Amino acid sequence: MKQYNRTGSFLRRIHTFPLFLLNLSTRKRLLIVILSYALGIPGIWFFFPILHIAASMILPLICICWLFRYRGLLISLFSTAVTIWLVYHYLLGDIWLGQAYIVRIITAFSIVLWLGLTICWLRTATDLVYAARQQALAVEQKRLQASIAYEQQRKINELKDQFLLNVSHELRTPLTVLGGSLELLKEFHEYLDPVERAQTLTQALASQKALVDLVNQVLDTTTMVSEIPPAKPEAICIHQLLQEILTQQALKDIEDYTISLHVPDQVTVWADPQLLRQVLQNLLINVFKYVPRQTEIHIETTQATPSSPVCLSIQDAGPGIPVEEIPLLFEKFVRLKRDLAGTTRGTGLGLYICKQLVGAMKGKIWVESSGRPGEGSRFCLTLPPVVPS
Repeated sequence: MKQYNRTGSFLRRIHTFPLFLLNLSTRKRLLIVILSYALGIPGIWFFFPILHIAASMILPLICICWLFRYRGLLISLFSTAVTIWLVYHYLLGDIWLGQAYIVRIITAFSIVLWLGLTICWLRTATDLVYAARQQALAVEQKRLQASIAYEQQRKINELKDQFLLNVSHELRTPLTVLGGSLELLKEFHEYLDPVERAQTLTQALASQKALVDLVNQVLDTTTMVSEIPPAKPEAICIHQLLQEILTQQALKDIEDYTISLHVPDQVTVWADPQLLRQVLQNLLINVFKYVPRQTEIHIETTQATPSSPVCLSIQDAGPGIPVEEIPLLFEKFVRLKRDLAGTTRGTGLGLYICKQLVGAMKGKIWVESSGRPGEGSRFCLTLPPVVPS
């Protein structure tokens, strides 16, 4: 098989050699023509007295006609005629030739002319085929670019629709509560006692605050999507950072879950503390938002060798993520289908931002889930280790 491949490669090189010559510069083409004449003229000089033919001049004829087409043909005809005249003059000692020699010269000249024209026609046909192929490739490239642009536009439209769907879904609940509370106060203000009026106003203010928080979150996240800050890495102790983040969470969230932390004190990573803090906060907020209360959250780190990346994982016991939706989870404005019909609010940008921030720190993030309720999900991210200097 190897011998067959070598033979095929050798034959392919021979087959494409004439086309390879066309890719050379003008200087290299002229050098090839000069070398062909350096071989052809001595050939006619040594063999002409014996054979009286100019066969050795075919090589420069082929080279110059193939490389320079009709201009080369004219030059070749002139140079061949001069060469043959000089050979007759210096070898035979007679400028005026007999009738037999004249007929032979005319015949040879006709053959040379026909051969040169044939090579020039082949070269012209090759150029036309090459031009047609380049035009076809250009058309195909434009078609491919149009197809890519269409696909990108389609994805943008899908993201826009998904964003509008998410935002409209998130706005609907607080707007409904706010509208209902204001309508209740307007229609039945005189019939409500002070306690009921205070409760209604509290609901209206809570809905108004939820709307403001949602708008601010959308503005903040869209700014973050367009301008991911550059990472400023330093040595970070994972255990210490997690303790600080857990301390900053709401006391109710911490008390409602059993958090199991298996992170050795000596594990350090080379990352940006602010970016990593935001990533871990987003992941924990998602856990507190979607995972049922009174379940366990398991956080641990693993590292194969001291020089290998550190893997940090957060395992929950929630409903899990459907397998078919996992590839889309870290895209813009993506939320699980079951969450769109639920009461939990979100913009679908949190995990996308996590992916961008982890990428800025030269790490990776992914999720593992069987999709079966109760088995939960495992969010994992890898970060570069601190290499001792």
